[in-house]
Amino acid sequence: MSDAFMPLSLADGFASVGQDAWAVLAQKVLGDQPLSSLTTELDHGVCIQPLYTVDDARGRQGPVGSAGWDIRSLVNETEAATANQVALEELRNGATSLLLAGHHDLATVLNEVYLAMAPVALIPGPQQKAQVDWLLNAWQEINPADCAGALGLDPLGVAARWGGAPDWSQLAEATQTTSSLRAVRAVTVDATVYAEAGAGPVSELAASLATGVTYLRHLADSGATVDEAFAALTFTYTADCDQFVTMAKLRAARRLWARVAQTSEAGDLSQHQTVMTSAAMLTRQDPWVNLLRSTVAAFSASIGGAEVVTVRPFDSALGQPDEFGRRMARNLQLVLAEESSLSSLIDPAGGSWFVENLTDQLAQAAWQEFQTVEAAGGAEKALASGRWAAEAETAAAARSARIADGSEEIIGVTAYPNPEETPLLRPATKDQPAGPLPLRRWAAPFESGGTA
Repeated sequence: MSDAFMPLSLADGFASVGQDAWAVLAQKVLGDQPLSSLTTELDHGVCIQPLYTVDDARGRQGPVGSAGWDIRSLVNETEAATANQVALEELRNGATSLLLAGHHDLATVLNEVYLAMAPVALIPGPQQKAQVDWLLNAWQEINPADCAGALGLDPLGVAARWGGAPDWSQLAEATQTTSSLRAVRAVTVDATVYAEAGAGPVSELAASLATGVTYLRHLADSGATVDEAFAALTFTYTADCDQFVTMAKLRAARRLWARVAQTSEAGDLSQHQTVMTSAAMLTRQDPWVNLLRSTVAAFSASIGGAEVVTVRPFDSALGQPDEFGRRMARNLQLVLAEESSLSSLIDPAGGSWFVENLTDQLAQAAWQEFQTVEAAGGAEKALASGRWAAEAETAAAARSARIADGSEEIIGVTAYPNPEETPLLRPATKDQPAGPLPLRRWAAPFESGGTA
């Protein structure tokens, strides 16, 4: 056998050292500080340890995502004609689908957009019937096999973000209408509303499970089969600049939903997973750092196995993004997918002692929280009673306290601010939601004139 193919053991020549021996040496370095000071607690008892071993990952790999992802560009311009120009520009320059927000004149917005080639998804929002009906009618004009996208029906998520009572009127009919369109999802479980309001990853996962199960029950009560109900759902999660937590959260979400599907005796145990980079992590001060935050978030989403990724432009927190902001949001995904070849990988974090352990912790904690929510009346009760709003507010306040005392830093705002910075100016955006779970940007209290 050639030496080039001889097995390589990197541990040869080194004495075997156990975790106990490491702990003794680490304690010497720490002095009076306890070893526990190296442990970071997230939420609901989930902890990040300073050291992991093979025992932390053994036998814990769950469902994996697929190679590659759909680069979905956000189109939220106020004027329909402008939105159409942006949509066409995005598709011509590398985006593979569109995410539309708050547009009523879809005939104008999607003029010259070939729906047989470009999937279209709607962001959940109030008074969405006209958009849903238009899109359903447009899909009827093309081959059903070419129809792809999402209608964005999310009664609980819309009530959480915008206020008011959940609107269930379209759920059953839209699910029935799209049951023969394999690549169309009628119902969206948008968990980003909870994360953007301040909730941690465990709460975001638990809320998505409770909401998803509530939708399954509504669809089953309306006559849908188990498989039709599961096929109607897509889940949207946030990706932020905490790289490993984002990876583990997405992996945990698939594992948790597979358990729900298995318990329900569904034929398909997979979770259709879309990801949006976090609006809460973006800053108005030194917004150029947002490019780094968004790159880490998109990288984490791809490694975590997301099927669809939307990157918010770096200048989103300032108002309506300009062409440069949109181009950077689109191109950073193209670089990750094509130049870094991430689109060729399937679950590259699988087997990582740290990521597998964190995935397991998040899944277990979220499942326990989900059971608590179910025992207290389910997702509708958790939203209506103010439980989820209160939990998100408490978590947001805790983060603000950490930022205030310096234990958590925001580059460009609380750490290394630029006193000579020339502020970027962007046009104002549409009216912001005013529901019980508002957007709480992490940096807002610490920026001059700070607002969300």
